[in-house]
Amino acid sequence: MTTAPIKVMLLTATDLAVLERVDPDVFDNPVQPKLASQYLANPGNLIAVAIHEGVVVGMASAIAYVHPDKPLQLFINEVGVAEKCRGQGLGKRLISALLEQGSILGCTEAWVATEANNHAARALYNAARGTEEEDHVVICKWKLPLGLGASSRDA
Repeated sequence: MTTAPIKVMLLTATDLAVLERVDPDVFDNPVQPKLASQYLANPGNLIAVAIHEGVVVGMASAIAYVHPDKPLQLFINEVGVAEKCRGQGLGKRLISALLEQGSILGCTEAWVATEANNHAARALYNAARGTEEEDHVVICKWKLPLGLGASSRDA
């Protein structure tokens, strides 16, 4: 890694081109322009990126959401940093950018979930001054078939 500065910025709908050059370690899969455009078009979707010499070397994504019974909250979805840039505090800077924007938007709380054995993520979240809950989280997920209309789901 060179000594060139690494810039952290929040992306907006006009920043799609920033995601054209991404280190392969940052996201789970290659960025798809159509999906990236949809993501950035929603003002409740936040993504902070770290850029080094024109290449995205880190990202953290979040969703600002409201419930009928709770004020606006920020769910931090994931954090990814290129292997060559780890250990430099980038994850913490990315989370800080999301937390700052969440506060500006009026979020009263931010949260993230991770696996108990994901020690690197837990160390990052603790370094970013997150507080671990004592309850253990169980995550359930569903694979949804594509293309079913409301009438098919109501049957």
